[in-house]
Amino acid sequence: MAAPRASRTRARTVRTGQPASGRGPKSSSGEGVASGSRKKQRSSPWSVETRTPKKTAIGASARSARISSRAAMVSTSAKAMPSRPRSWAMRIASAGSTEESDEWRVGTQRSMSTGTTSRSPFGYHRKPGDEIQPRFDSLRNGLESFPRPSVSDLRKCPPGEPPGSARGVLPLNRASARALVVALALESLVGACERDRPTFGPETRRHRDNVLYVGGGSEPESIDPGKSYDGPGIDVIRELFEGLLRYDPKTLEPLPGAAESWEVSEDGRRYVFTLREGLVWSDGTPLTAHDFEWSWKRVLAPETAAQYAALFWDIEGGKAYNLGSGSRDDVGVRALDDRTLEVRLERPVPWFLSLLPFAPFCPVPRHAVERHGMAWTRPENIVSNGPFRLVRWIPNYEIVLERNPTYWDRDDVRLDGAVLVVSEDTHSMLRLFRAGELDWLGSNVRPPPEYVPHLRGKADYREDRYLGTYFYWINLREDRNPGSPLKDRRVRRALLLATDREAIVRHVARGGQRPADGVVPDIFFEMGYPRPSPVPFDPEEARRLLAEAGYGPGGKRFPTIEILYNTHEGHRQIAEAIQQMWKRHLGIEVRIENQEWKVFMSNRLEGHYQLARAGWIGDFLDPYSFLSQFLSDSDANEARWKNAEFDRLLQLALSEPDTRRRYALYAQAEAILMEELPVLPIYYYSQNTLIGSWVRGFHPNAQDIHPLRSLWLEAAP
Repeated sequence: MAAPRASRTRARTVRTGQPASGRGPKSSSGEGVASGSRKKQRSSPWSVETRTPKKTAIGASARSARISSRAAMVSTSAKAMPSRPRSWAMRIASAGSTEESDEWRVGTQRSMSTGTTSRSPFGYHRKPGDEIQPRFDSLRNGLESFPRPSVSDLRKCPPGEPPGSARGVLPLNRASARALVVALALESLVGACERDRPTFGPETRRHRDNVLYVGGGSEPESIDPGKSYDGPGIDVIRELFEGLLRYDPKTLEPLPGAAESWEVSEDGRRYVFTLREGLVWSDGTPLTAHDFEWSWKRVLAPETAAQYAALFWDIEGGKAYNLGSGSRDDVGVRALDDRTLEVRLERPVPWFLSLLPFAPFCPVPRHAVERHGMAWTRPENIVSNGPFRLVRWIPNYEIVLERNPTYWDRDDVRLDGAVLVVSEDTHSMLRLFRAGELDWLGSNVRPPPEYVPHLRGKADYREDRYLGTYFYWINLREDRNPGSPLKDRRVRRALLLATDREAIVRHVARGGQRPADGVVPDIFFEMGYPRPSPVPFDPEEARRLLAEAGYGPGGKRFPTIEILYNTHEGHRQIAEAIQQMWKRHLGIEVRIENQEWKVFMSNRLEGHYQLARAGWIGDFLDPYSFLSQFLSDSDANEARWKNAEFDRLLQLALSEPDTRRRYALYAQAEAILMEELPVLPIYYYSQNTLIGSWVRGFHPNAQDIHPLRSLWLEAAP
């Protein structure tokens, strides 16, 4: 019998990672702000700045030094750049042996069967202690005129660029996921035709290799498909592993992956998948249906404490096993033979196939996991089955991938490899793109909000809708924050009414976001989902509710509360804006504290917070992806909010085959959520990125998923 939730030990140290992403949030170096009374003295927007967070993960100072060195590799002329220095560059090396140590192996992989080492096509020559050679003197002079507007005083904030202007949000009026993706793709084609517009980065590619250089965002905490739960980690997993199905790069519809075909019973409850013949892991070990059975049951095992285990609850016996009341043998996943996998569901699930390309459903190599334990994902140990394999991983610096020669569809993978530059500092990442160091800013890196109005109109800037919601968790755990006023629903409602979300998206975020009236993104409104009741900005009603709860003039003094966020310039600005609003309209003192990504996620998951920044990105195109995290027994329910009627409505929706009636049940459940407010919705996400015109095969989509196997680089003239 599994231990109860409160005492159950989590196998992960914190995720990873995205998206943080559901797929979780990202972060950047930053200093915790104790109160709103102290303003930071800012240098030039392009100066290198390293801040020390109040709480930091081990190795953060070394990471900051590396990123500062990398960001300083710039010159006045960002458009004319010498070749990449050998100390950081990826270069093609001839085959041969290497004598370098396991810990700092340069471009090598060790065979698990023989223990021998062979050189990868990628050869690195940086050892611990090496200085990263400055590539440029400074980018500051060339970009000093790029303005950094103030966003701290919202009372007199001048009118900003309206969200959706220029290449902003594309209006959606189609009632299907395919129409949504097609509309986004058409918008992309329009932008591609505007060749006469200036670019923010170089007009032509600076690198001469066939390797994609992309921003990776925060350091992934894990690239174990069964345990990863944030955007950066899941994006790496997508390249290293492949499930039964994989994403269509244009529509994100499920396509055959490791499975070449499948059959579905008439009642929609039984699936039989046939795997491709000759599948192997990257070490040459055969990959079979038994690997999928073992991997899926591993996610459900209570001791794994997988964040995404609830996605498997629709499998027969899956929920009972995960919660400790059922047997592993009763789970409805079974390998009939080496190439045939049977899956039995509790009920028909319309989006089941759409789940299968997602990271938790990817297989993991049992032989590697059992041999190396938690260390199986290290570069010297990892075994994968996807289009790329891991060559090198320097924490908080870079992740290097190369094309997997054992992948079944390797001939259609056009990149030789990819370098994911790991940094939480979005300003440094923007400098690297400006200088031509990056081909693409990446899915886990967003331009700092103060620069977005100036990036609009640039040929290499993209802005699209995104299937995600930005919100603040409110900690309602019984064993945390005893006596907290936040456990009073009237107080939570007052905080939301005193938050001017329109001002936040217009003057702070400024990236095409829309104020959120709920947790289900507005993309679904054009697909028939009922709009929730608007939540007005109403400070007067907020003060009335606070007084009704016993706080304010003539009542109790409201205690100081704290907002926790992961280090990132955009998150800091939003937290500061909310801090000012609650002080101005409610007289509430608010501390804001930033933490390194891993420390932040650890504290969030263990409930060491009062209010915490969060974001949820849809894993599949159905509102259930957003509402299911609030189920009473979901591990993703970080507020530990419980409501039996909410749970009942979601269970009814799962059994409803008619989309319109299912959406109506979802809307009723969301109305309960917005009445109880275990979260404070802030805005619906948008995608903002920079990508070179030479990167081909990039198709905008609502989930911002861009498999590297589908990208290629246009040869320089």
